[in-house]
Amino acid sequence: MATRVNLDAMIPRADFATEDNTDYTIDLFTNFPIANLENGNPIRTLLRKPDFQRETNHWDPRQIATFIASFLDSELIPSLILWKSSSYIFVIDGGHRLSALRAWIEDDYGDGPISQKFYNNDISDDARRAAAGLDNW
Repeated sequence: MATRVNLDAMIPRADFATEDNTDYTIDLFTNFPIANLENGNPIRTLLRKPDFQRETNHWDPRQIATFIASFLDSELIPSLILWKSSSYIFVIDGGHRLSALRAWIEDDYGDGPISQKFYNNDISDDARRAAAGLDNW
């Protein structure tokens, strides 16, 4: 079985019931440019995965590399399903896709600065090997 890449740190988790009294306005959108995933972008700061969703660690290096190549080749990327709560924008479907794109932007496939902060610098050897596997693609 191929080693899976852990991208769980790319989009924080939150409970649907979380209320933080943040006052923001966001219009509905039909496109989701990759710029939305860059640090400092207000959309990126609002993205959350619901607590009930599986961890974002089910893709191996080949799957991530193939997905990124598809994106770079302007191939069709399946739709995302997002839900706007009073506090966040929840990623209902598309968490692996968005996390892979953010990992590519940040060059963090489970072993970089975002992941190290998320896991308090406790990155497993398996996670390091999986991240290193992307260097071969």
